[in-house]
Amino acid sequence: MAIITLVGEKLARPGVEFIYYGPAEPCRTCKLAGVCVGNLEPGRRYKILRVRSMPSHSCPLHEGKVRVVEVVEPSIEVAVEPRMAILGSVIRLRFEQCSDPEKADLFRPEGLFEGDQVKIIEVLDDLECDGKTYKVVKVMRKKD
Repeated sequence: MAIITLVGEKLARPGVEFIYYGPAEPCRTCKLAGVCVGNLEPGRRYKILRVRSMPSHSCPLHEGKVRVVEVVEPSIEVAVEPRMAILGSVIRLRFEQCSDPEKADLFRPEGLFEGDQVKIIEVLDDLECDGKTYKVVKVMRKKD
């Protein structure tokens, strides 16, 4: 289900993904904060589905203007133990250890937290790190 929020005019394009890190100081007193930052969860990744054809609103953070958009949490790739990589299963996410900094995005992807319940929607490739083999899977977070 899509979430309504506001993003800067320059980012307001379908397909753009962003991580919401929490409200900035000016947001705390803004009259639009409820619809803008109030609908988003800090640390989560969002993908813009649609830009609504409504007038833009002024904002001190986004070079002056923000647009109304519909966003969803997109699927995210993560490395898991091979025994957990079962298409369609729902698992509680446990981040594995990997010392290779180039693979960090697959072992601790932004947008997911350890302990999240996720559904495996696609099993992708094998991945090696520190002498162990993992499976890269595409997951969708299950919301409570």
